[in-house]
Amino acid sequence: MKKIKTSLAYILSVHILALIFMTSQRLVLLLTNLAQLQGVDSKFSFVFSALIRGVWFDNVIACYITALPLIILSAVGLFNLMNKWLLNTFNVFYIITYTIVFGVGIADTPYFNYFFKHLNASIFNWTEERGTAFDMILQEKSYYMYFLFFIVSVALFVYLINRISKRLLKNSQQNISGKSYFTYLPLSLVLISLCILGIRGRFGYNPIKSSQAYFCDNTFLNLLGVNPLYYFSRDIIENSESHYSVNKIVSEKQAVLLARKEYGLSGKTYKGSPITREVIAHGKAKKMNVVVILMESMSANLLDIKENGKEITPYLHQLINKSYYFDNFYSAGNHTNHGVLATLFGLPALFDQNIMKNVDIPLCEGLPNTLQKRGYRTMFFMSHESQYDNMNAFLRENGVEEVYAQENYPSSERVNSFGVADDFLFQYAFDKINQEAKDNKPFQSTILTISNHPPYIVPDKFKSVSNNPQYQIVAYADDAIRQFMEKAEKQPWFKNTLFVLLADHGKLVGSNSYELPLSYNHIPFILYSKAFTDAPKQFEQLGGQVDVFPTIMGLLNQSYENNTFGVDLFKTNRTCMFFSADNGLGCINKDYFYAYNLKSKMEGLYKYKSNNPENFVIQNRAKSKVLRTFSASMLQTASYMIKHHLIRNK
Repeated sequence: MKKIKTSLAYILSVHILALIFMTSQRLVLLLTNLAQLQGVDSKFSFVFSALIRGVWFDNVIACYITALPLIILSAVGLFNLMNKWLLNTFNVFYIITYTIVFGVGIADTPYFNYFFKHLNASIFNWTEERGTAFDMILQEKSYYMYFLFFIVSVALFVYLINRISKRLLKNSQQNISGKSYFTYLPLSLVLISLCILGIRGRFGYNPIKSSQAYFCDNTFLNLLGVNPLYYFSRDIIENSESHYSVNKIVSEKQAVLLARKEYGLSGKTYKGSPITREVIAHGKAKKMNVVVILMESMSANLLDIKENGKEITPYLHQLINKSYYFDNFYSAGNHTNHGVLATLFGLPALFDQNIMKNVDIPLCEGLPNTLQKRGYRTMFFMSHESQYDNMNAFLRENGVEEVYAQENYPSSERVNSFGVADDFLFQYAFDKINQEAKDNKPFQSTILTISNHPPYIVPDKFKSVSNNPQYQIVAYADDAIRQFMEKAEKQPWFKNTLFVLLADHGKLVGSNSYELPLSYNHIPFILYSKAFTDAPKQFEQLGGQVDVFPTIMGLLNQSYENNTFGVDLFKTNRTCMFFSADNGLGCINKDYFYAYNLKSKMEGLYKYKSNNPENFVIQNRAKSKVLRTFSASMLQTASYMIKHHLIRNK
C-alpha cells in the first residue's frame, strides 16, 4: 500500500502544486487590470467565477502534462519498479514542461496589458526582427519584475517538487503484492479516467473550448478565465489551418476597390474599414422589439413541397401572405455558423472557415451590439450546448447579454445530440421574452432552431404528413413556429414587435443539376409586424443574409454606421447576390447562376429560373468573369477586414 500511496501522492501533489502556481499568475493578471472592473456590479462574485473558470482551464493543461507520468507510473507500479531514479526522471520532465507553461503564463501578463488580448500566434510576425524585439523587451524596465517573477516561480517549483519526491520516497519501502493489486488497479484506472476527462474538460458532447470561460459581458473577466498556454496553442493551431480562398481570382487591392464601388464609396484611399457607410435616418426612430427566428435548414425549395396534396409548411405560407416576403433570397454559406454571422453581423461566409471558433474572438458590428447601445435587451436561444461552434464566447463578445442553451434546460427535454426539440425551445424562449417584456424595455431576441437537422426526432402527430421523414420534420418545425407566433399574438408586446424569419442555410431538396446545389443557399426571408405589414407584399429582388441587419435598421428608421456587406433591401436594388459553400463560390443575378468549385476548378453558368442544366460558361465567358470577380471580391474584402481587425467600427 505504501508504494501505491507514493506514486499516486506524487502525481496528485505535483498536479495541485502546478494549479497553485498557474492561479498565482492569473492573480497577477487580475491585479494589474483592476481598472477593467469599473462598472462591474458584485465584483467579488464575478471575479470568483472567472478564477474558478481559470482553474478549470489550468486543469486541462495540467492533465495533458500529467497523462504521461500517470500512465508510466501506473504501469511500472505493477512490477514494483518505483524508485528514486524514476521519480527524479519525472521531476526533470515536470520541471521542463512547467517551466514552459510558467514562461508563457508570465509573459502573457505584460502582453495582455499592452494589447488587451492573450499571447497569440501574432508574435511569430516578429521572427524576422527578433533582435529588435528582444532589445525592446530587455530595455523596458517595467518587464523586469516579470522576469523576476518567472525566475522565482521556477526556482520555487523546482525546490518544492524535489522536496515532495524526497519525502514520499522515505515512506516507500514495501512492494505491491497480493491484495494490494485489488486497490492499485482500480485506483490507477480511476485516475487515468479522471485525467482523460480533465483533458476533455467536461462531460458534454464536445470537449472544452474557450467559449466555456465566457460568462458575462465584461471582456476582461471572460478572458481572465482562459489559460494563456491554452489560448496560445489554440491560436497557433487555428492560424496553421489552411482554408479555401479566392487569392488567385482577385487581389486584395482589386477586391477592396470593387467593394467600395459596389457600396457607393468613391476614391482609392480610406482610413480604417474600406466599406463603412454613414446611414442617416430621417424622422422619428421606432423602438420596436426585434425577434429573429433562424430556421434550421429551411430551404425555400421546401415551401414548394406538397405531400398528400397538402403543403408541408402551411403556417409559413399563411405568414408569407401577411408579410413582406423576399423570394429571391440567399444564405451566405451552408453551415449554421455562417448563417448566424451573416444574419446578425452582415459578414459573408468564407468557404470552410468558421471565424466564430477562433480563440481570438473577432469583434463584429451588427444587430445585437448596435441595438444594445440603444437600450435594447439582447438574448439568444439555441437548442444545443452553448459552446457549440464557440457561440457562447462569440455572441457574448458581440453584444448578446444572455445566451440560453442546453445547459439551461431540463435534461429530460433533450431528444438527441443537438439538445431540445423546437417546441420546447420556442416555449422556453417565449417565457423568457415575456419576462423581459415586463420591464417595458425593448428587446432583441434570436431563436436558432434545430429539429430540421438529422438525427430527426419526429413526433407521431406528423408521421402521417408524408412517408419521408425529411418532410415530416419540416411539418413539425413549421407547426412549432405556429405555436410560438399564436402565443405571441396574445401578448401586449406583440403589436410593437418585428418578427424576422429566415433559414440559417438551406439543404439539398430534390435532384440537383448544378456544380453548387442552389437549394443549399436559396432560403425564405419573411418580415412580419402588425406595425407595418397591413399591406403585405412579395419582392422578387435579390437579397442575402448579409442584408438582414441593414434592412431591419431601415425598418426601425434608425441612424447607424454600416460596416457590413449588407444593404437595406427597401432602398437598394441588388444587381446580383454572392454566397459560398465549403469549396464553392456562387453568384446569382436575375438571369444566371454562376458556380465555381475551388477544388476541382470546375465552373458553370446556368439559367436557373427554368432549372436548365445546360452550362453556358463557354458561350458567355464575359458574364461568367463578371460574376466570378464580383463574388470573389466581396469575400476577399471580408477576409482582408477580418485579418486587419476592421469588422467593428472604432
